[in-house]
Amino acid sequence: MKALPMQRILCAGAVAILILTGCVFRDVRTQQSKMEAFCRIDGVVSARLEEQTPTPLLVGLVRHNGGTLEDPQNWSLVDHFVLESPGRWMFRAGPGTYGLVAFVDLNADGVYQPGEPFLPVDSNALVTCDSRHTHSELALLIPAEGRPRLEGEIDFMKFQARTTSAQLNQSLGAMTAYGVVTTFDDPRFREEHATNSLWRPYDFIFDVGPGVYFLEPYDARKIPVLFVHGINGTPVNFRYLVEHLDRTKYQPWLYYYPSGVRLSGIADHLHQTMKALQLQLGFMQYHVIAHSMGGLVSRGFLLRNQSGQSRARVPLYITISTPWAGHKAAEAGVNYAPAVVYVWNDMVPQSPYLTDLFFSNHDGVRVHRPLPAGVEHHLLFGYKHRGTMPGECSDSTVTLASQLYPSAQEDARRLYGFDETHMGILDSIETSRLVNRLLKDASP
Repeated sequence: MKALPMQRILCAGAVAILILTGCVFRDVRTQQSKMEAFCRIDGVVSARLEEQTPTPLLVGLVRHNGGTLEDPQNWSLVDHFVLESPGRWMFRAGPGTYGLVAFVDLNADGVYQPGEPFLPVDSNALVTCDSRHTHSELALLIPAEGRPRLEGEIDFMKFQARTTSAQLNQSLGAMTAYGVVTTFDDPRFREEHATNSLWRPYDFIFDVGPGVYFLEPYDARKIPVLFVHGINGTPVNFRYLVEHLDRTKYQPWLYYYPSGVRLSGIADHLHQTMKALQLQLGFMQYHVIAHSMGGLVSRGFLLRNQSGQSRARVPLYITISTPWAGHKAAEAGVNYAPAVVYVWNDMVPQSPYLTDLFFSNHDGVRVHRPLPAGVEHHLLFGYKHRGTMPGECSDSTVTLASQLYPSAQEDARRLYGFDETHMGILDSIETSRLVNRLLKDASP
């Protein structure tokens, strides 16, 4: 049975939910059980240094492959986490026995070099990972004179799994694409992969690969423009806008993710991916353009990205047709579907994720949570409704009420309305002209 595009589900609401029974929701349950087999490992890391200057810290997840614990050859590095300074880290890993390492990246290149403070594996504090255990609040302290058991350099950025056959020995984060150079004709960007990612996110993670893809090798002379697609979306959705960019000044970066997982996890993943890329490439500025649910992902990402002295600047933030107040069809899915797709919980109006995008709680009082200082938000919305059936004003998929949620307007520098449908707005010459003008105005 072929899964239906999410746009149809969003329009048809509960009727489509009732139709989509059988094999699709069996797939949802199977995929979720596979995801749940991965355990969470998290904690904090700090370093004992004489000078407490902001310096990147890297935490590594190492897997024990059998044999004696003391032999470093029996361990393999399967994932890493980048922090600008002491703080929290997190991994999602498959069944197995793991240890943790960490080092102070004194020259901020993502590679351990002899002489940099290092915390080796503690064989008395190993982590056994399975679906029944969560290992939280683990504290790592990097000693000033600590050294690894292996000699020479260790390049943390190269430890990425690329094949399905390696998946059981990897963490979810290890499947991430960090600046993989490709084209819009990449088979991974096909619509069937994007559509299936709603129902089969586990398969997407290991067979396709989430992450940030480049359309050209990194060029330090050009400003990156990060594009974030919507639900059931693919980077190809931005083809028209990208083809009309000034490629002498800008380099398009395409964030690709599975639609069916929790939005908080996607925002965390984008945050960590961009931190790792910044450490590798050294860029200090980029712009963000997001469509539909991508606006919800990217706002969560920007809120996570506002701390740290070495964070890159995001002068321009453009959102297009974003359901800021959620979607009622997601609520129908949560209430009536045989199995609930994770992302539907976040798309329900007034869900905790949507609330956290705009509000924080201070002493029991809810106050508006603004975007980070220096981020200029321009909000684009569409209002062409196809069809003759009466109903709320919309762009054929998202209502105007959701696109123009008052709290989203509060942060926006300007609003721009287009007589376009939800997807048609991405292929509009007027949209392209506005995007290019805003980029020009925001760039030095």
